[in-house]
Amino acid sequence: MASEVNLITVVVGIILALITTFCFNLAIVFQKKGLSEGMRLGYEVNFEKGLKNILQSFKGLLRIRSWLFGTILGIIGWFPYIISIGMIGIIITEPVMATGFIVFVVAANLLLNEKVGILEYIAIAMLTFSPVLIGFSGISDPAFDLVEFAPKLLLFLTLTVSLSIFLLLFSKKINNENIKALMVMFGGAILFALGGVFTNILAQAFIQANIQITWYSLFETSFAIIWFFMFSSLAHLWVFLGLWGMIIFNVSSIPFYQGGFQKGKALIMYPILDSIALLLPILAGIFVFNQIFLKPVFFFIALLFIIIGTAILSKYQVAIEQLYAPSGINIDENELTKG
Repeated sequence: MASEVNLITVVVGIILALITTFCFNLAIVFQKKGLSEGMRLGYEVNFEKGLKNILQSFKGLLRIRSWLFGTILGIIGWFPYIISIGMIGIIITEPVMATGFIVFVVAANLLLNEKVGILEYIAIAMLTFSPVLIGFSGISDPAFDLVEFAPKLLLFLTLTVSLSIFLLLFSKKINNENIKALMVMFGGAILFALGGVFTNILAQAFIQANIQITWYSLFETSFAIIWFFMFSSLAHLWVFLGLWGMIIFNVSSIPFYQGGFQKGKALIMYPILDSIALLLPILAGIFVFNQIFLKPVFFFIALLFIIIGTAILSKYQVAIEQLYAPSGINIDENELTKG
């Protein structure tokens, strides 16, 4: 039987999760502000124009203070996120982080002057509440075997990465720019979510490797492969793979979801990204890490909320893009929310 986590650990873990969600949500708003300014200056993040164009765009974005500040905030947020997952698990960390949508919506209204209709706010509320329901579903801790889970992880990665590549490649064949932007966002969101899966692996392997928090912990974590070869420590191998898998998938997702943010409303695009970033690691927990739900009904209600909420926001995003239709006729955004 699993031992109960002591109260101090829970409180510290929750505080770290709150710090994380504050950093992540505020980071997205400042990045969106910088991306909008970058668009006006000609810094368009578009993977179809090749790697050189992407690098030039991000080089230009680095000169924009709001985007740079948002990026730094996002990076800072990963440190308390990893520690929080290691201390109290994703079952508590993710529901707590859902409260960050309050920060996000307020900041998007104040800093970006973004408005959406009642139906879209209901969809955002559904996506915000879904992690809480997942928390009530009673998912078990991911205390997985570092050998047995490897084949299932490989299969999971094959399926999800293939889906992401398919969406990104197929988007290039679509003439409708509105649907294309959404497909690019979904493809990038899958890669971003896989970064979360590897974050979970890193956190659990870090614990099993018994790495102490000292002045050389960063070195031991970054180059844990050395400990694997020297001491045959399988846990250190997964620390190494978890860290660099997290970095690779998060970095590779940046051009795609940043491009989606640049072309769409942050209040629409971010909840879509966040929902996939929540759902995919949960699915990995079930199929890869052998986690179970003690109260599965809550999970299925949350899943239904995520599907409905994402569908509403996706439809709204396609409609909103018509504001910039080739005809040059602008549509009042408020009209999109009627009926």
